[in-house]
Amino acid sequence: MLIDFHTHAFPDKLAEKAIPKLAAVGGIESLGNGTIASLLSHMDASGVDRAVICNIATNPHQQPKVNDFAIETNKTQPRLYALGSLNPDSDCIASEARRLADAGIRGIKIHPDYVGALVDDPKMDPIYRACVENNLFVVTHSGWDFISPDHIHCTPECILHVLEKYPSLRFVAAHMGANQLWDDVERLLIGKNIWIDTSLVTLSKLDRNQCRRMILNHDPDKILFGSDYPWCGESDTIEYLKSLELDAALMRRIYGDNALALLEG
Repeated sequence: MLIDFHTHAFPDKLAEKAIPKLAAVGGIESLGNGTIASLLSHMDASGVDRAVICNIATNPHQQPKVNDFAIETNKTQPRLYALGSLNPDSDCIASEARRLADAGIRGIKIHPDYVGALVDDPKMDPIYRACVENNLFVVTHSGWDFISPDHIHCTPECILHVLEKYPSLRFVAAHMGANQLWDDVERLLIGKNIWIDTSLVTLSKLDRNQCRRMILNHDPDKILFGSDYPWCGESDTIEYLKSLELDAALMRRIYGDNALALLEG
């Protein structure tokens, strides 16, 4: 089972606007048009069985619509696991988390840069409390992001504060713990009670020796294959991981077993 734990897709009409805008801001080329159909086509071409869609509510108004999309996607797309999202400025975080859990959603995605708050800002606490109470895991963008290049909102130090405050929270730090801050990830996060995914490693050009070292020194049950499609190709990420020459049993965990434990456990 090959599961891409970090992809993006939007409702068709929104994708028409969102993908060109994001590509222009980031100065990067999209590998697809941002629709579910495009994602599924790319999965077929790359040999990916299932994928996790990381939805983001960038403001309170978007929150119910984003979560409606996630719930509907999970009802109609058996190969996809769409995550919900919670916004720290919403006045109904607790009830929305319960709605997601009742609908069978297993986790949420947050993006501190888009909401303008550090990942350990006290305003994020209602989200973490609601996730613990409803057994939802949290996936966060971590490290540098083109949307906020001069202010990183999720550093390894900030992540540590969250882990210390919420030790039972299942927390996934995307982009190998923190994009472009991998020395700090090795020093502070590797070996800790945190999940990391491999998304963006090809675009960010993470040194293969460092990536291999990070993987081998981390809990083998807490590493997830992710690409960040449509910004990074799934096939490219697979080839990158193959080049690390990791043990086949470990790769089975990374490619799918660890994701299933979060999504179905």
